[in-house]
Amino acid sequence: MTKKYLAVFHFSFIHALRNYKALIGLSIFLITCLVIFAHLWKVAATKTDAIHLLPDQLLWYIAFNEWVLIALPDVQEDIAEDLRSGRLAYLLPRPISYPLAIFMEGLGTLCARLVVLGAVTFLFTWARVDTAPFGWDGLFIAIALGLLAGVVGVVFKMLVGICTFWMQQVEPIHWVWEKLLFTLGGLMLPLVVYPKWLQNIAHFTPFPAILGDRSALAIEFTYGHVLQIAASLLCWGFAGYALLMILYRKGLRIVNVEGG
Repeated sequence: MTKKYLAVFHFSFIHALRNYKALIGLSIFLITCLVIFAHLWKVAATKTDAIHLLPDQLLWYIAFNEWVLIALPDVQEDIAEDLRSGRLAYLLPRPISYPLAIFMEGLGTLCARLVVLGAVTFLFTWARVDTAPFGWDGLFIAIALGLLAGVVGVVFKMLVGICTFWMQQVEPIHWVWEKLLFTLGGLMLPLVVYPKWLQNIAHFTPFPAILGDRSALAIEFTYGHVLQIAASLLCWGFAGYALLMILYRKGLRIVNVEGG
């Protein structure tokens, strides 16, 4: 059974790598975001307590945020289309779990994008600032945390897609999720410059671990912080997947009762 899921992952990974046009488009979009945000933060920093942060630090912070954010595949759209079109009925008899298959497919695309966009992010940012935020050990840790953050992001995007069982259109839910990720995740500026009340709210969500807290390692790297972020990501990942399976089973019961 494990081989079947690995085959799904492998096919998705290779397909994403061969889709070079999409990777080039994402790379151009990533570089554009880095250039724009590198200038925007200067304006924002003058009006916040982030003025003490170095430009090089903030550029690396933004780079690590955008790297994972842009690499996330839109698995919610695939799930929504399967449910709306009735394709799910043809997929259920297969000897493979539908949620796990979608997860492995999304994971394959995610890993391919992280590899390519990671290279683009590092080379562009390093060439621009001519310095790295930490040594090789820190870089490997940042890559591992980026992958883990991407996995959690895929799980929560799948949760958005599963809502199609109860709603025909999940785009509004995804829009809200994305805007909360931008705001509470600290996309442009570290959460430490946010008002205290907003920081407290953010830390009860998975968004800082996916973006801001993880990328803040580029500003201040400590192994205690690394362990805290890893633990948070693992907890949110398991909690999100458990909720996903509960909603999926409830959704299947609704379909069976209604004769779908």
